[in-house]
Amino acid sequence: SASGPAATHASCDARAMAMMKQLDTAKHASATPSQYRMVALDLDGTLLNKEHQLTEASAEMLRSLSSSGFTVALATGRSAPAVYEHVKKLRLPKPLPVVCYNGASCRIFPAATTNPREEQSTLFEEPLDDATVDAVLEFAASIGMMVQYYVGDDIFVVCESEAHRDFVRRYQELTGASHTYIDSYAEARLAGLPSKALIMTDEPDKVAAMALEYFKHQGIDESRTAKVIPGSPPFFVEFLHPNVCKGNGLLKLCDMVGVTPEATIAMGDGDNDAEFLQFGPL
Repeated sequence: SASGPAATHASCDARAMAMMKQLDTAKHASATPSQYRMVALDLDGTLLNKEHQLTEASAEMLRSLSSSGFTVALATGRSAPAVYEHVKKLRLPKPLPVVCYNGASCRIFPAATTNPREEQSTLFEEPLDDATVDAVLEFAASIGMMVQYYVGDDIFVVCESEAHRDFVRRYQELTGASHTYIDSYAEARLAGLPSKALIMTDEPDKVAAMALEYFKHQGIDESRTAKVIPGSPPFFVEFLHPNVCKGNGLLKLCDMVGVTPEATIAMGDGDNDAEFLQFGPL
């Protein structure tokens, strides 16, 4: 089953299929660039305001687009739990697909959902592999940094200092997400492979460069095993499967719901939006 936050890979359950059918995208395949059918928006710095909140004016505009026949989608580096409050506030008249974890996963939520966690379905996931996870955890330990380890709707953390706890607080203030505190990342490994891993640091460019050098020294081909991205806002480094980016996630979503890239408008503002913004004609 692909229902719920723990599902993996690209398969859809009956609930997900029913929601995609409600999007009524059969007519979208023949759309021309003058007939846009989907709008996909980044959250932080784009749809959300400077306080990382969704205004009612923005929500009402997206409801209007959804009512007029557009497929409205979100595409974010955030975890799924960090988007629930915004999904609830949107109250779209049609189901809402959300490409999250920078493209490593896509969830779909029913129209006007009041319980996103329980009512969602997973359309696809592409987690990191075992070798990369080992390397990230070993590298972080070697420099005394904390890792956020994402599986399903859980963010596992091992906090060994006040600095680690401060990073958790900052991330919670930014996203509204909660964490699962564990004594060892071996416990997280038992939960499964992560959609992404974050190393929390106030020097993301430096740590990203160090991580790549560490991978090289360990004989790990970074281009095959991991994508390393300084975070936005800049207090973490993100590790993703090498095939993962928002652009590829949006391509997968388009294929699944039957909307062509040419009929899609993408909006974003960060470095992690680069492939995403090259995606459509705008």
